[in-house]
Amino acid sequence: MDRDIAAREILLLGAFEEARGAALAAGIEAVPLKGAALLELGVYSPGERGMSDADLLLRPRDLEAFEKILAGLGWAPMPNSADSWFKPSPNAAPPAILDLHTGLWHIKDTDELFRWGLEEGPSGLMLNAADLFLHAAAHPLLHHGELTPRALEDCARIALRAPGDGARFWSSVARKAGIYGLRPVVWPVIKRLAAGPVNVPGPELDALRPRGLEKAKAALFEKAAEKHTTILEYLLPALHRPGMALRYVVPEKRFMLRRYGAANLALYLLRPLRLAWSVLRGR
Repeated sequence: MDRDIAAREILLLGAFEEARGAALAAGIEAVPLKGAALLELGVYSPGERGMSDADLLLRPRDLEAFEKILAGLGWAPMPNSADSWFKPSPNAAPPAILDLHTGLWHIKDTDELFRWGLEEGPSGLMLNAADLFLHAAAHPLLHHGELTPRALEDCARIALRAPGDGARFWSSVARKAGIYGLRPVVWPVIKRLAAGPVNVPGPELDALRPRGLEKAKAALFEKAAEKHTTILEYLLPALHRPGMALRYVVPEKRFMLRRYGAANLALYLLRPLRLAWSVLRGR
């Protein structure tokens, strides 16, 4: 255990719990994601994984009210960030940071998760095991265009924690991956886990295997899993959900205000050029 990492994780989890408690008192559900969820569930112990911020999921309709709650607790929007809020920490420690999500890139309907994908956890509502796994598997490739060893470790630990022989867990993962169209996205993760520490039952492994036109998509996600490129980082989300390309090029007004401080026509016209420059610079 790394004591500095453990102290940071404990601080972030405490900040998240404070915000979640205040939100719940106002009738708003805040669901932990990524490291916050894995630590709360005991998939990792403090000091094992490392966190720079605590991620949480909200219903889109609750965002404005939740941000008012954060402001009342002494939080402030992080400069140049569309989604993060920060709060100074005592004793010159780095500030606590909350990263707010009203959607996950691997699914279209956030409310669907709140209706069907949550269960009671140690301290509140959590993603169920299958949805937590799919998020952990899809997020690094869709959001960052890469597959890191830590992401694989997260997925392996979630799968190995499944009760019994894991058959029910893998059946749910395969069914939801088919519903969400995620087979090409998560196949690089599934393939690596099945070849290593995790036993994926044969029928579920076959159900998760890309088929038909999905194989072409899966090949691009595999390239990203092998090596990060900026082109794939921007291409893969649009490949999975084509509508995201337009949303990324022409973001909502709130995004422009938080990221650039304004939402005028000139900034909207410059946005595609900024993205093109990022791709070219990162090649």
